[in-house]
Amino acid sequence: MLRLGVILIAMGLSAGGTFAAELACEGPFAKDSDHKRLVAAFGRGNVVRKTIHDPEGVEVKASIVFPKDLARRLLVLWHDEKALKRPARVVLEGSSWSGPQGLKIGSPIEAVQRINGKPFTLYGFDWDYGGSTESWNGGALGNLPGGCIFSPIFEPDDTTSDEIQNAVSGDTQFASDSQAMRAAKVRIRSLHLRYPRE
Repeated sequence: MLRLGVILIAMGLSAGGTFAAELACEGPFAKDSDHKRLVAAFGRGNVVRKTIHDPEGVEVKASIVFPKDLARRLLVLWHDEKALKRPARVVLEGSSWSGPQGLKIGSPIEAVQRINGKPFTLYGFDWDYGGSTESWNGGALGNLPGGCIFSPIFEPDDTTSDEIQNAVSGDTQFASDSQAMRAAKVRIRSLHLRYPRE
């Protein structure tokens, strides 16, 4: 079973320092976490509250960690928005973070499938839920401890032609090992954790 947790491997916040962290379903991002735990983990000056729009355009209250640092920025949306408790989704936008087995923003779809141990299913691109994972199809990435779901968002490579990208766009499901997905040179755009509502 793969382990997905937050492990602070190195955290240098001064000039010239380094930062690397692995995302996990524990610690600051455990299912019972809250805004205060984020502040305790990352520092009061590095965590802010903000109202944002979700993929469907609805306003939601969120916590943002490292809001001014694009390499470390992450977003936490809550099941209990009023109290900022119980994470619903953790969105890692910064390239300094990694997921299970070192998966990072930019990792190719072939690497994700290899770690999963079998092909998985994702949605086509260029719509609200474009590039999101639909199912791990019983693979290792769908069986993580801590009660969360690993949900990376994918995108085609910048060099992909319009013709190839159009073939993998829209509200349609694709297998990760399909010829169309491989032709699009798909890679991870952002790393997400999701907790189902209980």
